[in-house]
Amino acid sequence: MQKFWYHSPVRFYKTMEELEDMTNPQNTQYYGHKNPYPLEYNSYHRFLIPNYQNEVPEDKELQLWIVGDEEIRIPCEFGIYQNKLVRVSFICYEIYLSGRFEIRTEDGDVLFYSNCVQFVDSEDDEGRKFIRIATKHTYAKNIFPFANQQHDWMVTSLPGYCLGEFSVDEDVDSGQSGNLETTVINDALLEESVSYLFQIEGDNNIMTFISVHSVNNDFYIDGTKRTRKEKPEIGDNSAWITMKFSNVKDKNGLNIILDESKIFDDVIKKALSNDLKTVLYTYNNNKNAIPTG
Repeated sequence: MQKFWYHSPVRFYKTMEELEDMTNPQNTQYYGHKNPYPLEYNSYHRFLIPNYQNEVPEDKELQLWIVGDEEIRIPCEFGIYQNKLVRVSFICYEIYLSGRFEIRTEDGDVLFYSNCVQFVDSEDDEGRKFIRIATKHTYAKNIFPFANQQHDWMVTSLPGYCLGEFSVDEDVDSGQSGNLETTVINDALLEESVSYLFQIEGDNNIMTFISVHSVNNDFYIDGTKRTRKEKPEIGDNSAWITMKFSNVKDKNGLNIILDESKIFDDVIKKALSNDLKTVLYTYNNNKNAIPTG
């Protein structure tokens, strides 16, 4: 039984039964317990929690654990709004760490379970890494309460690469010029476009995530604001898809660049003792700090 559609490759549910329910088509995709979803290690990620049965204890500290061959606590920060959990931000420094996430109280009570993930180093032989997505809305959408709150951002890596495939799309209006018997350009629109190759392995959770969030008010790929150009065309159970995006320009004709430090300013603290050169990651409630290197 599928209670709601959850447009995210990493999904948090209240019970294990909801994750293992094979009548929910989102649980029957390629990435799941047998094939953990790949997340970039040593990078910050932020996922949103649906506004459905997401109440949390008011007087309990929350913790994020990954449960696989062993149980390991993950550095994290939780966004809580009106006693409801609305987001989780985290980072992991251990490569190939694999398992499902569990959001627990300090007493060990499990409040949420996720599908399985694995932290990977996605860098290929050419130095390319998984693309990084940052996206948000400025209004409430479906069951995610975005309106004017900092938790409207979702930031993560997607299993895809920029292979250097770019082009200039043109819309040219031409016509004949009087008696000159020649064609002249009356008007022209030129737009830069970049194509990205996504490794979806037939998993429509990735496909729907890109489709839904790429029409958001703010959508960034690798720190540059983009607009989706066209809907991808794929065959059944295709392992890869290609999507084309155009660059969004500011009034000076420059690409619009994202400063992620503003998104994560609630989880990143800087040490004053060495001119802000050391970045510290804090657990929720600022009780612990871990240097990020």
